[in-house]
Amino acid sequence: MQEKIELNAADAIKAFPAFPVALVAVGDGVRNIITVGIVHAMSLKPPIVGIGVVPSRYSHKLLQKYEDFSVNIPGKDLVKEVMYCGTKSGKDVDKFKETGLTPIKGKKISSPCIGECLVVMECKKSGSFDIGDRTWFFGEIVHAEASKDYTREKGLLYWGGEFRLPGDVVWRR
Repeated sequence: MQEKIELNAADAIKAFPAFPVALVAVGDGVRNIITVGIVHAMSLKPPIVGIGVVPSRYSHKLLQKYEDFSVNIPGKDLVKEVMYCGTKSGKDVDKFKETGLTPIKGKKISSPCIGECLVVMECKKSGSFDIGDRTWFFGEIVHAEASKDYTREKGLLYWGGEFRLPGDVVWRR
């Protein structure tokens, strides 16, 4: 049996293994990218992903307004861009322009996708609900693409303000 130590509730949440980072793009005309560290597969049939977004974020308003969004899985080579998108507001800057990320027209959605990302999931919004300090937005995947050489190990991981890279290198915000 494993010996245990007591954790407070916040530390218990932080005990989860690292989550994937996603760059979520939303909007048609007015568009934005938000870095999301709380993202999860919610259902396989139908294929639904969920993203947790703080209501004070500019992207929250866009996610409420528009009927679709894209979930884009960046590689480890996009750390600087991911960090930029997570620390700047789309109210103030065009994150596509400032980061050099390429907006790609979705095949089945009006929101843009991000050309440099390893995986792109085009999602039609299927619902949302508020819980705790986040609104969970759910999207049914209606089209998806991945780089030919994609493996899960190439995706950027996030937890607690840290980006974990190979060799236990940690980038902090």
